[in-house]
Amino acid sequence: MLLLTSLSFLAMVLFCLAMNKHRKQVFEQTLPKLAVLLFRPLAWFVLMFTAYLSVALFGWSIGPALLFGALTMATFLLIMVLTYNAKIVPQLAIASLLMVSVSVLTH
Repeated sequence: MLLLTSLSFLAMVLFCLAMNKHRKQVFEQTLPKLAVLLFRPLAWFVLMFTAYLSVALFGWSIGPALLFGALTMATFLLIMVLTYNAKIVPQLAIASLLMVSVSVLTH
């Protein structure tokens, strides 16, 4: 479940950074145009990969339910962070990547 939640959080952060309003809220400097254009497709890729992993690990009976639970938790966490301290979103995204790698190594 940690793997699904971490990947879901990463996907939601990428979707968040694809939007001008949230990107300005998180970063003070402007990002390269190529990076901004890659955020949305990369977010969709991570989200689809998370859905695939959910079904591959837990099956069609419980996998989609766990996926939506992980998406709900990740989105709620991102909303709270954006509301109270948006500047730490990049650090949390990196921590999420580290949790994914730890989850893969221990699974």
